Amino acid sequence: MAQRLSDTRRPTINDVADLAGVSRQTVSRVLSNHPRVAPTTRARVEKVIEDLDYRPNQMARALVTKTSLTFGVASVDMRNLHFAETCSGLQVAAREGGYHLVVTELDPDDQRGVGTLETLLAIGVDGIVLFPSMVSSADLESFTRRSGCPVVMIGRASRIPGVVSIALDERGAATVILEHLIEREKSRVGLLMNEMFPRFIHTRYEALHSTIERTTGHSKVPVEAARPTIEQGREAARRLLEANGDINAIIAFNDTMAMGAMRGCLDLGLRIPEDIAVVGYDGIPYGEVTIPPLTTMVQDSFGMAGAAFRVMLTGIKEGSPVDGEVQLWPPQLLIRGTT
Repeated sequence: MAQRLSDTRRPTINDVADLAGVSRQTVSRVLSNHPRVAPTTRARVEKVIEDLDYRPNQMARALVTKTSLTFGVASVDMRNLHFAETCSGLQVAAREGGYHLVVTELDPDDQRGVGTLETLLAIGVDGIVLFPSMVSSADLESFTRRSGCPVVMIGRASRIPGVVSIALDERGAATVILEHLIEREKSRVGLLMNEMFPRFIHTRYEALHSTIERTTGHSKVPVEAARPTIEQGREAARRLLEANGDINAIIAFNDTMAMGAMRGCLDLGLRIPEDIAVVGYDGIPYGEVTIPPLTTMVQDSFGMAGAAFRVMLTGIKEGSPVDGEVQLWPPQLLIRGTT
């Protein structure tokens, strides 16, 4: 029976081969589940691996397979629960696919966020998934062309050569929200956008603005911008309401801002939803414990994450960047007490 090594060094593939009485190639075949290994030999090698508590050297495997078995994830804001849930979904998909994640936060001050992606490339990831609120389409196209690796973008439906975009159907979502608000007789709608507005126009704003104009007849849509946090959302909502006294509904860029907007409404003595309705985006769990519970446009974090990993893995296996396309996720409005 194979025994553990007497010293404290980490066991190698050579140790496994010697104790099992086979070649290194045979051990490699067992590790990769190659079919051309006799059952008795496979069992003997697996027993030695278990006895030695052997773990394959990922760097050595990378030299052989020309892959690192890692992919990079670049998030806009790692404190935002929606992004955290998506990263969790990517982690689940990665483990099932035999991959590891390298997670970082996009730095807008480093080449408009592209520097962060370049850093991921430098450490040898096989592909990149990003939440690109501040990376322009032109910058992303240029980076993808240089990188030669699959790039998948979650959260913005932009058709960029070499990139697959996986995002909520923003126009469909805006239509669902406005139809719901109009049913509740809430037709004077104000918007809370993230701090990049108006320098960076998000598809969400474009979809909401055009849908509000089309369904309510209001061409001048009040809008305030702030960081997507509770406190900033609160302050932005107060500015919005103090400047536009006829507003009876607020749609916020995400749930976090929406929760802040609720605080801002209460600061001004407004009842929710009697005086004013509030709608968020993302469907993070905290929305169900607000008072009243928050109505929100749900984004399927785990579903989008799984789709992103599958697309990226296909690109890695084919040895070329993924083809430019847009995958839209259907809208799902979770109606709660704020409307």
